[in-house]
Amino acid sequence: MSTKASPTEKLGKELASGIRNGDTVGLGSGSTVARLLPAMAKAMREKGVEAIWVPTSLQIQAVAQELKLRVGPLTSPDIVKVVDGADQVDSRLNLIKGGGGALLKEKVLLGSAKDSAIVADEKKFVDKLGTGDYRVPIEVSQFARETAMAMLKKRGSKDVKIRLDVRGYPAYSENGNMLFDALFAPIDDPARMEVELKSIPGVLEVGIFVIRPITVYKIRPDGAYEALKSGA
Repeated sequence: MSTKASPTEKLGKELASGIRNGDTVGLGSGSTVARLLPAMAKAMREKGVEAIWVPTSLQIQAVAQELKLRVGPLTSPDIVKVVDGADQVDSRLNLIKGGGGALLKEKVLLGSAKDSAIVADEKKFVDKLGTGDYRVPIEVSQFARETAMAMLKKRGSKDVKIRLDVRGYPAYSENGNMLFDALFAPIDDPARMEVELKSIPGVLEVGIFVIRPITVYKIRPDGAYEALKSGA
């Protein structure tokens, strides 16, 4: 019987490295984090390490609790590591995120972390964000629904849609805000666009993430991965 570690177990072990007893670790949302968390927890338990885990969604909180991990609120800016996925990654390791509706919480964690680890399939890598008509998630106050939509179009969005759930009702973020998905031309300067869109009254967060330093794990179809790093 083979004891060779699977690609998920190998990556989980690498993501768990450097985490010490009592450290605070942030967790993004989505299937990637849900898949990797058991492997991380296993690697840490083998070393006798217990962290405090801060999830950004009820989905990931439930996974962590099933694993009997210690889940806590964000009470300190000293976040050792955040593990998260991405919807799109450009050639400079800028990201589009927020497909799961937790973009505000994810940006708070990533913006506070000493180490940001993003895991994404290689098919999500593009030269520029927005390639292939990929939309940018926008978290908006319900009060500003009409005005924010109009101003997003003035700022260059070719089309803005209110995100709907499976029943056709408006979808809401983990913070109870409305979610828009805005279509732009491929984005030349993500940092500038992030600032411009967040300056719109009623826009609470945008799904453009320019995080430094960052390590992005590019996953091939066979499960093997390459770690790409960008400094400060």
